[in-house]
Amino acid sequence: MPRAIEWEETVDTSTFSAVQLQPGVVASLTWNAVARWMRTHVVPFPTLIHKEATGMVVMGFHLEYRDPVSFVDCEAFRIQAALRMMRRGERGQLNLRIFSDSAELAVVQLILRPVSILDPNSLGAEPAPISDKLLAMFEPDETFSESPVRIVPARLTAIETNGTLLTEYTKPFTIHRHLSEVAEQWAWTETPALVESARESLALETRNEHTRFLRLCLSQRIARFDVEYTRPYFSFECGEIVSRAYDVGGHLAFVHRFTSHRGAHLHATAVEVFSACG
Repeated sequence: MPRAIEWEETVDTSTFSAVQLQPGVVASLTWNAVARWMRTHVVPFPTLIHKEATGMVVMGFHLEYRDPVSFVDCEAFRIQAALRMMRRGERGQLNLRIFSDSAELAVVQLILRPVSILDPNSLGAEPAPISDKLLAMFEPDETFSESPVRIVPARLTAIETNGTLLTEYTKPFTIHRHLSEVAEQWAWTETPALVESARESLALETRNEHTRFLRLCLSQRIARFDVEYTRPYFSFECGEIVSRAYDVGGHLAFVHRFTSHRGAHLHATAVEVFSACG
């Protein structure tokens, strides 16, 4: 059985929104779980980057909420996570669950791509499998030959084929340092907050026959949040989130495309699906 790490997280008033466990909190806990697992079983992140000249780039974040749990229901919860390498060290996948004594709050898959650090100062890198030395630190049942499943393309097709487009909205943003990580690129963990800002702005500013239905996203629970990353933003770079809202059989769904240079570059695609809203 793959080795797992587990720890308890104490809830504070920013762990939950008025609706549910914050997706941005889940993203941060997921990334921290990778660092914790690597530190426990392989090497710490600083050693990985500066001594082993290896980094981990996130390709996909897939969050599924389970039991409806609110702030008043939960003074603490536990996180359990296990990491495995795939495609002979070309990909990684972290499986994570968040649970309490009485409920399962969420499950997550995080898809990783190892990179070789080319410049120790700028941390510029290119895709490369992890070294044989590092791969040998994984147990046999933590390495697999198959590739991770790409979830976003199928969800996009289902929503855009079966859903009814309600409206479109564009929100500009800038990658200031509070949205960046150590390599002066955007921190992927900030994606949920950027998406929420775009979606809530869409709901609040849209004035058409769908306004009332759209505003249900301000009070309803997200059921799934999926994002696939294709290109980084760098610190102080400007971008736009092009958001489209759909009615899919009584469920609200949103597709958010992170772009730059007037849509010439696609950086990420995020898909939110809400609980039944009809």
